[in-house]
Amino acid sequence: MFEITISTLKSREKDIEFIMSKMRPQIKSLKGILTYAEVEKRPKLAFAVPENKKDYFLAVLFDVLCEAIIKSYKYEYFLNNIKLHLNNRVTEAAFLKALTMFDKSADKEIIKKYIPISGEILLDSLYNFRLWELEKRWREVIKLVEDNKGYLLLSGSFIDLMKFLLLSIEPEIDEVQLYGGEGYVYCKNKQGKELFNCAFNDENENQIISIISELITLAPEKIVLHLTENQEKLGTYIKNLFELKVEEK
Repeated sequence: MFEITISTLKSREKDIEFIMSKMRPQIKSLKGILTYAEVEKRPKLAFAVPENKKDYFLAVLFDVLCEAIIKSYKYEYFLNNIKLHLNNRVTEAAFLKALTMFDKSADKEIIKKYIPISGEILLDSLYNFRLWELEKRWREVIKLVEDNKGYLLLSGSFIDLMKFLLLSIEPEIDEVQLYGGEGYVYCKNKQGKELFNCAFNDENENQIISIISELITLAPEKIVLHLTENQEKLGTYIKNLFELKVEEK
């Protein structure tokens, strides 16, 4: 069996949870083993797969690791270094998320060069000591935003830029169906597989941000809305941001 482990800081346990959720179905199909433990205050995943499945497993794992780093570290880097002062938390969060997912294929190429193919992968150390090229790229993006944000906001071009970013993100899935009920929202793919499920109140901006963030990450070609009349604010944000991708039922 081929074995490899992944660990990170306790404060970044959500990255491990994301990797585990993505890899669990893959490990099952490969007839491998996946275990989780906290060792010396570090959340750790241990994988074991048959040797003849090693190459396929590593290709999938590396892609998931890239997604985890982009989803977590890149978003936080932009969040901490870009100040838009839009007076609209939902729109600002959506812009930062769209900027995070934009051109992620180039980020992935850099990350994959530095991921070790055996032993233990320390996600936090990998980012802090090996992936300096990423922050160099991200600083260039931040400079562009900062240099032009005054014009974008005054001219009304900011929303157009955000819509361009959303349209430019490479689709991860062809269609999602977003359903709403009393106090909840859940999302399925075209085949009926649940993609996410969460408690929801239309007056809770954090929950609206969370759902829109999930949709931006999924980058579907089409979003079909099945929301209730009490979820009008969420529906309006989704229609305004994703426009031609949205269909209402």
